[in-house]
Amino acid sequence: MASRKRIGLYYESYSNLPAFVIYMQNLVRTLLLTPDIEKPHLVILHLPDSPVDELKRINYPYIEFYMLKDVYKSLSKRLVNKVSRKLISKNISPFFDKTFPNNLDTIFPYNFRPESNYVKNKIIWKPDFQEFHLPIYFSAQELEEHKTYLDGISKTKVKLVLSSQDSKRDYERYYPNHVNDIHIWPFTSFLPDYSKVNINDLLKKYAVSKKYFVVANQFWPHKNHLNVLKALLECTERSKDFQIVFTGKQKSSRDKDLFLKLKTFIAHNGLTEQVVFTGFIEREEQIALMANSIAVIQPSTFEGWSTVIEDCKALNHFVVASHLSVNKEQIKENVFFFDPYNYKELSSIILNLLQKPPQKRNFNYYKDIETFNKVITKSLNAS
Repeated sequence: MASRKRIGLYYESYSNLPAFVIYMQNLVRTLLLTPDIEKPHLVILHLPDSPVDELKRINYPYIEFYMLKDVYKSLSKRLVNKVSRKLISKNISPFFDKTFPNNLDTIFPYNFRPESNYVKNKIIWKPDFQEFHLPIYFSAQELEEHKTYLDGISKTKVKLVLSSQDSKRDYERYYPNHVNDIHIWPFTSFLPDYSKVNINDLLKKYAVSKKYFVVANQFWPHKNHLNVLKALLECTERSKDFQIVFTGKQKSSRDKDLFLKLKTFIAHNGLTEQVVFTGFIEREEQIALMANSIAVIQPSTFEGWSTVIEDCKALNHFVVASHLSVNKEQIKENVFFFDPYNYKELSSIILNLLQKPPQKRNFNYYKDIETFNKVITKSLNAS
């Protein structure tokens, strides 16, 4: 039998990129379904605070873990390189982890750490092109860095993973002359076992006392929480017999006052009894809340490939989603679409669902998982 491909997978921490952590866990769970002869050997390249125990519990049979070193820790090296960059425009003492695994066939996602350059096959992942659609949320320096990064990628024959056909259209519009081999990975969800979560205890824990909708997004401006609150206010003229439960981290580097603005709007308009904020909670709890809601609202003005929508598909649960082309690509059953800038349209949908709960069509989500499994197995095992 041919030797297994050795795949290096970068694995972040919840504090840095919580959605990315879930993506990588789902990727490993998907590879677990691959026939044994095709299973690659995974080398998990993680940070000190990455949740490696959660990956270990998946019980993937061919896996090892390597904790990344802080290659920028040396103050003397940083000072020497700072001077050398000014004098000769390059580092004379490279930042390099000498113990980094040197026998990897492929690395994903390639992130330009110096030691990664020596891996033969590099797969870059660009989930979306938000900086082109919402440049207002990026500094001039960040926009320039994104441009430099993408200019370099587009001229390099390296595999580029995108999450949707929508992202592929973006990339080909902005970089029509790219030389990349593009792969579309439509990520799927593996739900945690939430059967042991007592829903009555959970509702009591978070003071959910009425039938409810869930919004499960981090508090970033483009996640559009304010328009949900405006829709809620519109609804209260006809009904106050429901709540909206917001889960997710409440801090935003793009608008540090966003959560305060939302709280102010709620207080000013007398919506306190209709709104529940849970903060960042255990995934089992979040899924249980979603599963027992009337529907999940996904109101974003921009998305790459929504984990929330994938979770709802896996739950066979109903979604009220903004009418983004990527959302329409991602979900076609058990969904109502609305204009994310039209809160009155959203309020009308909410009121209709309160009067008549959605009729859900059975959806065989396992077919999506099988498709994703074939796509990533082929990409990762390719030479």
